Amino acid sequence: MRGMEHLPFGKRVRFYRERRGLPQWQLGVLLNRSEDWVYRVETGRIPVNNVKMLADLADALRVHIEDLQGAPALLDDHNDHRGSVPAIRAALMQSRRLAGSLYDAREPVRPARLAVEVHEAWDLYQASKYSELAERLPSVLVDTRLAVHEASTGEEKERCLTLFALACHATGALLRKLGETDLAWAAADQGDVAASETEDPATMLALRRCVAHVQLGAGMAAEAVGVTLDAAGNLPVGWWCSSPTALSLYGTLFLNGAVAAARLGDRGQADDMLQEAQRAADRLGTDANEMWTGFGPMNVDIHRLDLALEFGDVQLAVDSVPRVRPVRNLPTERRARAALDVARAYGEAGRTDDAADHLKRAFKTAPEQIRAHAFARDLARRLHQRSRRRDVRELALSLNALK
Repeated sequence: MRGMEHLPFGKRVRFYRERRGLPQWQLGVLLNRSEDWVYRVETGRIPVNNVKMLADLADALRVHIEDLQGAPALLDDHNDHRGSVPAIRAALMQSRRLAGSLYDAREPVRPARLAVEVHEAWDLYQASKYSELAERLPSVLVDTRLAVHEASTGEEKERCLTLFALACHATGALLRKLGETDLAWAAADQGDVAASETEDPATMLALRRCVAHVQLGAGMAAEAVGVTLDAAGNLPVGWWCSSPTALSLYGTLFLNGAVAAARLGDRGQADDMLQEAQRAADRLGTDANEMWTGFGPMNVDIHRLDLALEFGDVQLAVDSVPRVRPVRNLPTERRARAALDVARAYGEAGRTDDAADHLKRAFKTAPEQIRAHAFARDLARRLHQRSRRRDVRELALSLNALK
């Protein structure tokens, strides 16, 4: 529910619990927790910083995780709708026949120029420049869709379908960040259909990963695990290790699958999927950014830390920190997420100053990304309660973590 962004997490839980007419004890029963646990969550005495518990809580309260987290609306709706979710929705959900001014008198763009537009969109996403990306995406979607309509059969058609699929992938990734899960699903689904028409394993695998990623954001972890396994199982024999791009797509698919398995509480499945990603990373041998995956040994280590946090294994998370030293050639988005996870690990271990320093580093690396992250806001709020450091308070204010 919009307008609740500045409420503390516990008060949002209480609001939705009371709206559903549940006493604290009954919500506790639904979650296999005590009434006192619910009371302490609602009064801010204990955090809920495990995604599986967040998903279970949202399910019990019959709300989206984004509503429970109070995810902020990052993009303003300007009069001309540039850089706004409505503009992206119009470009994504209206056909050429119905879109009116989006297509009127619009000249088709040459595939070579379209490729540049799609590459630039992905570069903006990985640089965590969401507002600028949102301004670009409507025209990128329109241009790539128009190119598909205008292209003749054969190689040109396949190239345009690939570019449209990758544009949808970037759109789905951004919309998931913004908490627009239903619209993200529309982008992922359209991209997946286009990718399947190309019959190119790399494009199809990229969009299968997009589908699983959006499902994971919607709390559909079991479905995300299923998509991961099906996508891997449908690959041509030996294709996964045929090139750096194949290794990167395959490894990233299993990293996403490992997180999905963790949110189901299936440690064995999560470890198996992480090991499969490690196998791909070992073959790749270095951190790279093939098809905007940012995949390699370091990304696997980042996810190993993330999984430890998912399972509430604080000591393992802290022990994993020394291995998480993102190299410069990793995308900004990955480096910021790594710093955030390190901050979370130190925060859970009670190392307040270390947590604050790494959260500051994450925010400095990618302000838009970290400001949008509910775990970052929650951690900033808790660090402010523990610390008298002026910079910690300033950070909490910058992240909109305080009233």
